[in-house]
Amino acid sequence: MQSLWDEQTASQFTTAVDLRVYTSRLLGQAPSLVLHGGGNTSVKTQVNNLFGDSEEILFVKGSGWDLETIEAAGFAPVKMDVLLNMAKLPELTDSDMVKYQRAAMIDPNAPNPSVEAILHAIIPFAFVDHTHADTIVTLTNTPEGEAYIEQLFGKRVLVIPYVMPGFALAKLVYELTQAIDWHSIEGLVLMNHGLFTFSDDAKTAYENTIKLVTQAEEFIEANLCINAETREEDDQQAIEYSDDEVSIDLIELAQIRKLVSSQKGAAHIALLNSSKGSCHIASHPQLNSIACRGPLTPDHVIRTKRIPAILHEDFDNELGRYAQAYIEYFEKFQSGQTMLNYAPNFAIWQNRAAISFGKTVDQALIIEDITSHTFDAILTAEALGGYQALSPAEIFSVEYWELEQAKLKKGASLDHKPLLGKVAMVTTASTHVGQAVVSHLETLGANVVELGEHLAFDCLEFDSLDKCQEAAETAIIDYGGLDMVLCLGDDPANLMLLKACEPFLIHGINPTVLCVNHGALPIMSDDSIKVLHLNCSASPMLATQKTNGEHPQTGVFNLLSAITMLLSTDYVPHEEGVTV
Repeated sequence: MQSLWDEQTASQFTTAVDLRVYTSRLLGQAPSLVLHGGGNTSVKTQVNNLFGDSEEILFVKGSGWDLETIEAAGFAPVKMDVLLNMAKLPELTDSDMVKYQRAAMIDPNAPNPSVEAILHAIIPFAFVDHTHADTIVTLTNTPEGEAYIEQLFGKRVLVIPYVMPGFALAKLVYELTQAIDWHSIEGLVLMNHGLFTFSDDAKTAYENTIKLVTQAEEFIEANLCINAETREEDDQQAIEYSDDEVSIDLIELAQIRKLVSSQKGAAHIALLNSSKGSCHIASHPQLNSIACRGPLTPDHVIRTKRIPAILHEDFDNELGRYAQAYIEYFEKFQSGQTMLNYAPNFAIWQNRAAISFGKTVDQALIIEDITSHTFDAILTAEALGGYQALSPAEIFSVEYWELEQAKLKKGASLDHKPLLGKVAMVTTASTHVGQAVVSHLETLGANVVELGEHLAFDCLEFDSLDKCQEAAETAIIDYGGLDMVLCLGDDPANLMLLKACEPFLIHGINPTVLCVNHGALPIMSDDSIKVLHLNCSASPMLATQKTNGEHPQTGVFNLLSAITMLLSTDYVPHEEGVTV
């Protein structure tokens, strides 16, 4: 791993907090160190209070901020004396910890401090960097993890056994370091969790992370070579992975999306992960075993759940068994919490690839990023001697952590977008009216495939079933399914397009075809697909889809309002359709 420190850039920063922002962003640029809000950093500095007295303040990454993009406003300023006194308490609930940390802040408008703020305070150096480095957690997620760390770093790091993040972790570190000479070590390795480095110098703290991670990379590479030679001497055949392109049945992918959305009670996107690690783990002979041992670090469980669903061919029953297993897992470890939805957040489709599910593309991509790193780590750990994650009980404790349960209750009040997670296709989308429809659908939460002149798919080219088929398949490849097709205008090519879309629409969520200004409505072979008619002939500008540079605000508003009504789950179709 290469250091990204640049002396010229760093020289522009004159305050400790500015330097903290700079090196935090350097860490955040490396996905192998932190992913999607993971990790945290801090700096200790003196600040004059209202009375002119100097106080030591810990500026620690605030909740909800990402290291890659963090700004000075993303650090919560907390009084050091309060944090250090909290570390001495015999016990403290995490909810009370959050409350008293916030009470000790000198800026009430700043974000909540990281749950590891007390741990940052305990470490007696100005700059503290905490990452979830892939190489470190890969090593610690093996049966010989602690021995590997000892062999690699010796006494240069202090190894901390796994405990829950928050007060329990801070208290353990506080107790283990009472007699330690902090200057004799370069970092803390938290088993199954990550790495801490520190220094009074920003560059040194950052580059200590780079150095220790690089050494771990080299250690893993050397041991993989040794293990490969040992297997060869013992005539043990190594697992060989094919680099041939995986064949995906897009109809089956749409079926999987619909089944998972049904379990979750709302439409979800299904993103196929075509990375090499995803395909390799899907074709692993011990897939059911290695993929179901738990996440790489416990905080990933909030995004991914503890394990994926493993899919073969009987998707409905396999997802049903996953749901039942999740309910049993919850019942075994629960102590009064509210059960999360029992559907998987990702699945591994045997001999094909992994699939990530999310209400939005961004949610699904975050899960895909996390699981891609996890797949690589699992395969590496297996080659080192075996992947061994935390126990189900330990993972449950994080998944149902009281702080996460509080977030769950807050999330229930978020505004609901009626088309969230749904996939729509619009043709023709290249006109002013078409673009207004696309923007409106996106505002309602839909993911839109746009067809039209000068767009990715030119509607003028839909004179062949192959081109229409390509457009239909794009919706499945990009989003996992297709729920609605909006045909704006009576174009003969629409019938060919609908013929290509129908096999996918059958597996859509409340599948709908909405025809605007069609002379004759198409007849779909499957009754589950609703066909709706919207007549805009009262407005010539909408009927022709031409605006001639004008902006028909009233007509467009009426059209969009009618589309919203027609696509509502409460709408009851009328034979004569709707006219605006």
